[in-house]
Amino acid sequence: MTPGFDAPPPPGLPDFATVEGQARAPAPREHEPGLTLDRVDFDYQGHVIVAAMDFELHRGASAVVTGQNGCGKSTFLYVAAGLIPPRRGAVLHAGHPLGALFPSARVQRGIRVGFVFQEGGLLANLDTMSNVSLALRYHYDVLGLDEAALVARAEGALEAAQIARADWYRQPAHLSFGMRKRLALARALAIKPNFFFFDDPDVGLDPRTAQVIHQILCQLRDDPEVTLLVATNRPQLIERLEVPGYRLHAGQLSPHSGQSSLPPGGGFTRPPR
Repeated sequence: MTPGFDAPPPPGLPDFATVEGQARAPAPREHEPGLTLDRVDFDYQGHVIVAAMDFELHRGASAVVTGQNGCGKSTFLYVAAGLIPPRRGAVLHAGHPLGALFPSARVQRGIRVGFVFQEGGLLANLDTMSNVSLALRYHYDVLGLDEAALVARAEGALEAAQIARADWYRQPAHLSFGMRKRLALARALAIKPNFFFFDDPDVGLDPRTAQVIHQILCQLRDDPEVTLLVATNRPQLIERLEVPGYRLHAGQLSPHSGQSSLPPGGGFTRPPR
């Protein structure tokens, strides 16, 4: 048991077995597509982020991506999540090429993406509740939500992220950094994602907020419906998650294991099937 992380799981999410020593959820569905990058290229201002990359995480699988500061981990997550298109190649979620689909069409095909940005990415002019419910309102018809169900879903996500009711109608500027990070997490959870991307989950956080985030990440890791990709160099989180790790270097991913998050570079190898 990792010291300081033995509290019960946060409310509001399915109570998967996340405590060390207990059985985990079923293994990833190795024959069902999850996240696929097919010969993907992306560069930014002359800096190569991804170069002819092939990568695959099966449905329900999880992985950690590490790399030196400035190597492009955040941008890689943006491309993998479908937030920005690649220069060449294709990104697929559940076998669907994202480049051919508008956001609403993705949700119609059962693709629900949760993304937590490194700095939160919150809308400054919206209060806590409005930030969390925004995506739900945009997709309410596809998700089959009426107003009562929409509010209940948003409240459940806020409770899962352990945000006090007193803060539900405050704007982000009036929240601490740790609270804003939890708010960004609640917003990503509200849509009940089956693809989840988290950029530097616990950097600069107080121990309580880091504990909440670690526990929720472990629950997502153990959900056989969720494909999870986390960018971090934090040894404690890498050890906690115990999932395959990859180092981003010179536009390629190379496997690594254990807590050594920055080993020498190498060529890409697909995850074991």
